Amino acid sequence: MEPYLEQISVLADLLFSVQDRQQLLRTLADRDTRFQYAMEASRDGLWDWNIPTGQIYFSRSYLRMLGYRSDELPNTLDTLRDYFLHPEDAERVITQYMAAIDNHRPNMNLEFRMLHQNGNVLWIYSRAKFVEPDADGRPRRCVGINADITDFIHSQEELLAAKTQADTANKTKSEFLARMSHEIRTPMNAIIGLGHLLHDTTLNEQQKSYLSSMSTAAESLLHIINQVLDFSKIETGKIMLENAHFDLDQVFEKLSRLFEISALHRAVDIVYDIRSNVPRFLRGDASRLSQVISHLITNALQYSTTNQVVVGVTNVKSNSKYVTLEFTITDFGVGMSQTQVEQLQALLLKGSGEWDGKAGFGLSICNHLVSLMEGRIQIRSKEGEGCKISFTARFENSHIGPRSVHDQPHSLTKLRALIVDDNTIARNIIASTAHSLRMHTDTTDSAANALEKIRAADIQGKPYHLVLMDYKMPLIDGLQATAMIKQDTTLTTIPLVLLISSYHRDEIFKDNDNATLVDGFLSKPVSESRLFDTISHAITKDHPLRELMTPDTEESGEDDEYLNNLRVLLVEDNLVNQQVARGILKKKGIDVRVVNNGREAVELFAAEGDQFDMILMDLEMPEMDGYEATQMIRQGQVNTSIPIVAITAQAMRGDRERCLAAGMDGYLSKPIMPDMLYRTLSDMVRTRSTKKDINDL
Repeated sequence: MEPYLEQISVLADLLFSVQDRQQLLRTLADRDTRFQYAMEASRDGLWDWNIPTGQIYFSRSYLRMLGYRSDELPNTLDTLRDYFLHPEDAERVITQYMAAIDNHRPNMNLEFRMLHQNGNVLWIYSRAKFVEPDADGRPRRCVGINADITDFIHSQEELLAAKTQADTANKTKSEFLARMSHEIRTPMNAIIGLGHLLHDTTLNEQQKSYLSSMSTAAESLLHIINQVLDFSKIETGKIMLENAHFDLDQVFEKLSRLFEISALHRAVDIVYDIRSNVPRFLRGDASRLSQVISHLITNALQYSTTNQVVVGVTNVKSNSKYVTLEFTITDFGVGMSQTQVEQLQALLLKGSGEWDGKAGFGLSICNHLVSLMEGRIQIRSKEGEGCKISFTARFENSHIGPRSVHDQPHSLTKLRALIVDDNTIARNIIASTAHSLRMHTDTTDSAANALEKIRAADIQGKPYHLVLMDYKMPLIDGLQATAMIKQDTTLTTIPLVLLISSYHRDEIFKDNDNATLVDGFLSKPVSESRLFDTISHAITKDHPLRELMTPDTEESGEDDEYLNNLRVLLVEDNLVNQQVARGILKKKGIDVRVVNNGREAVELFAAEGDQFDMILMDLEMPEMDGYEATQMIRQGQVNTSIPIVAITAQAMRGDRERCLAAGMDGYLSKPIMPDMLYRTLSDMVRTRSTKKDINDL
């Protein structure tokens, strides 16, 4: 019986073993099926390479990817090389796999091309792992997955092609705009330049009025042209700033005249508060600065419920190279709640949002322009108390004029002035400006009160020497008050009267008999430098008040000393611009020699270079441009360190750096303003003379 039991036990073990094996086989089959489903779902191709034998297993999805059946080709390395891999990539791919085997690398990723049976090219991303190393560590098997990335590669190629096309289009547009800027600015330079020359000729009052209107129109046209040619009109978000010398006083003067009509319409005065620490001459984009300020003033006028808006500017940070100014526009309207301020400030931080939809470019555009000027906008407001919008902007210091009126010798300490203005804030600002010039100042709010003060001071033996009279006042305007002062026979000392207004001089004086009684005219805003200049011109050399000004208030003529008999080579291809530049230069006694292009300049300079002290070099010229001409002069044998100043109709940021890189010493953009040209030349000569003196020691 026992033998039978043993046989039954062995038979049972065999039965259970078969069942276990069948379960294992079912499990393996399920795993294989699951793996096949996963591979088909991913559409990736599996391959398994037996390295010693050269046999390769290609999965069904692998072969389907390439358009083959499983029994169509042998599963060998030769099939991979000769049929599957792209002919241009086959050798590289096999070589890289062999190198990985020799170097015992654990894995490798490759990107290459394969050929579909129909001839189409597929881009493949292959990930491989090397396994089963032998005793020497050399792998005997490599398993990998191929992913079809053809669509991704094609989309990348399309994106690259689109980017290349866009870059080409942008470059074409930029070149077109640069050319248009040059072509339009060149005749505009002639128009504005001839206007400057004509202004110094003998003209009657009507001709002066016409010329003034023409100059204003030309400058307005130039501003419009700059707007039309602005790159931002074509490519949104790519606004480019100019980098040119400018006079901040002129920026505010033009803004004042621009808003006078609208301010009068709303019965709102715009008061400008320019602090004494603000330099007059700067380098940057005056047009964009004006654009931002004008938009913010427009907003303030819309919301102000009182009779004034204040525009302030102060210097918040400066060094030898840069100055950061803060501009503040204050209205006294309904204001905003703290929640509204925070929401608006959040929009500014995101770089989006519009102020109201009524103010042209909107606050978001102003914000973008301010950020380009390396500044930021801040909003402060309380409901019922109005709103203050301030922004900072960084500029380069300019060499074309003194940083402030205190940088030049003067003395007005013995002069007594009376400021007459019905607007309290405006009156206090003008008084502060006059006081900063160290004049003794008093103030009053009406013409009638001014007459009383003038008479009382005259009786006390302390007469006023100057009266700064606002034109627009109730009951008695500035011209009427001037006539009353000048015709007062009881006065022993008749003061000089300087009329102040936002109107243009010709608009006030035309057909007005009292105009001849005014000793000087100041257009708002009144800055230190412009007030000083106006007083200096009003107190002529033979005027009794001249004795109250110390001798150092006389014009030093320092610039004229450096410019007189200066020998300048002008390189300019435009005949009208030659005429303009020659006329401007000869006014200061400068000896001018003219050539028509860079090649002529190089040839003349090689022969007579020692005969010149300075070169004014146009950039865009036929035959040879200014950059190449400058480089050739610097590489020559004669007077190679001569100062060269670029004269260009292009004024985009980066042009100045390109000029300096070419070997130029200075940079002026057209249209050329005489004062800027004189100052630039004088500084160049002064600097060169100083260096020469040092070298001679």
